[in-house]
Amino acid sequence: VVALLAAGSVLRPVRKLRDTARRLADGDLDARSAPLGADELAQLTVTVNEMAESLQGSMSAMRRMQADAKRFAADVSHELRTPLTTLTAVAEVLEDAAERMEDDAAESARLAVTEIHRLVRLVEDLMEVSRFDSGTVRPRLEDVDAVEAVRDALRARGWLGRVELSGPAGIALRADRRRLDVVVANLVGNALRHGGPPVRVRLAASDSQVRIEVADRGPGLPDHVLPHVFERFYKADDARARTPGSGLGLAIALENARLHGGDITAENTEGGGARFMLRLPRNPEES
Repeated sequence: VVALLAAGSVLRPVRKLRDTARRLADGDLDARSAPLGADELAQLTVTVNEMAESLQGSMSAMRRMQADAKRFAADVSHELRTPLTTLTAVAEVLEDAAERMEDDAAESARLAVTEIHRLVRLVEDLMEVSRFDSGTVRPRLEDVDAVEAVRDALRARGWLGRVELSGPAGIALRADRRRLDVVVANLVGNALRHGGPPVRVRLAASDSQVRIEVADRGPGLPDHVLPHVFERFYKADDARARTPGSGLGLAIALENARLHGGDITAENTEGGGARFMLRLPRNPEES
């Protein structure tokens, strides 16, 4: 009996420390254990508490930094909007005048116009991201034919001749047509820029869900890229640093999918190439 009582007095603080460590591992950074006595176990408890306090402080600082970064991006993008409108107008004049310039001057003018358009797209994407971060985005749902909506998105960008589209007619979907257009444009544009032909878009539906698959036959996504492909500003290698995209396209596509109650996944196919699967509820208001 004495041995059991002694063992219990020793094991009790060990169990409490174990429970505290488990709560910390599960994300409860407020978990603490009261140190009992002055032995090694009490010192270990103090050390665990100090570690938890330091971790909690680091997480709080990180959240403040993230909030500051989001606020900075929103403020900067809004401040740049007016001067970029002026720059866009200048770029249009410069583009028209380039035809009458000497070769070297014309090449410089076209390069300047390209960079201005790229900057405008970046600012527009930053503004869109800031709207998602602020929680002000609300979808304007309407009844759409999914296949026709995808075809319109491809036609608007001149991609119908470069992309194979298939799917049954009459797939009814409640969606924000403009935001669905953005998702399709980002997924297909990504496949055309970084994948290989043929690029295929296939649609299918069940009673509750619409699936839009975008696949290509390029080199696929490296294993180290797959977990990060939807992260903001992520680019797989330095060679893509000067591509026309802002590095926000897939992140914005995912945000728009989630706005509808859906999701997007990325994977490599067995025959080669990457495949992105957009899944949307047929009626987000009922999901």
